[in-house]
Amino acid sequence: MKSILLASASVIGLAGAAAAEVTFGGDATFGYNNDDTTGDHSGFYWSGNVAVTMSQTLDNGLTVSATFDWDIDNHGWGIIEGDDNHTATGGYVLALTSDNAGLYFGDTDMSADMHWSGVSGMEADSFDEDRVGDAVLRGEYTFGDITASVSYNVYEEGDMDAMQFAVVGSLGGASFGLAYQDADGDSGDEIFGISVGTTLGGADLSLAYADNSNGESSIGLGVSYPVGPVTLGMTYAMNEVADDAWEITVGYADGPITVDVAFDSTEDWSLEGSYDVGNGIMVYAGLADAGDDIYVGGTYDLGGGASLLISYADDGNLDSGSADDEIGAQEYQNGMTVEVSFEF
Repeated sequence: MKSILLASASVIGLAGAAAAEVTFGGDATFGYNNDDTTGDHSGFYWSGNVAVTMSQTLDNGLTVSATFDWDIDNHGWGIIEGDDNHTATGGYVLALTSDNAGLYFGDTDMSADMHWSGVSGMEADSFDEDRVGDAVLRGEYTFGDITASVSYNVYEEGDMDAMQFAVVGSLGGASFGLAYQDADGDSGDEIFGISVGTTLGGADLSLAYADNSNGESSIGLGVSYPVGPVTLGMTYAMNEVADDAWEITVGYADGPITVDVAFDSTEDWSLEGSYDVGNGIMVYAGLADAGDDIYVGGTYDLGGGASLLISYADDGNLDSGSADDEIGAQEYQNGMTVEVSFEF
């Protein structure tokens, strides 16, 4: 990231402010993949992002900021040929913040989707993630350990709908969450959710309930218990309309070695691990998608925000036509991949 301190008048014309900070950042990726079955990144590919953030502290202690970014993606070759695969606006957020409050406008998160934390497998708590209006307006206020947030979709004509509301925090050693989504506009279902969590006898416990306007309801229970370097976990979700869902996980972490095992009610399972070799080298290997996917790969930290990735992944669903290009926890591409990435 690069920062430049400029006179306030050259960035935002706000009287009385001494200076504004302009921060530039970005990333770039260049790679090669030898597989053409999925079509996402066959052959050479590259992508990049450029972002700029302007921020300024006012005399009253409030901070105003504006963030804009631009993406260059989809192999990057279109920027030469002049077709649709060229530079595109990635997003923008305007903000007015203080120590305990904030007002955000633009490509920002919806309140319930941002703060809700249910239990894996619950079907009734699908709070909308993507905005359907032209922008999102979100306000937040934090008092002690409690945060309240409300958001709306905003349209060019000035209309607002699809309200989401959330309150999260902790009281007396227990955490809680309350979330609501209005069904107005094109936002989807009306949804209500409530969750609580605490630690008892060394085990982390979570309980959640949600229902929606489609007549669906879900109750979820989660348990996580550490035993030395091993963490045992289980979630169970009772769904009124959809099938009940459960998942059992075992995680091991000791020094440079991590191993994660998971098995769920759909008979899907995975066995994945990593090893920190040292000197900036990480090695990953695993089986995923009930053993249909296998991968091995590694990254090397080149320093200065640059890294090298080499991986091989084999998707066992290629013959069925349902292959994907995000294999395992590292989301490797199918086939052999060599990739260099940079952060600025």
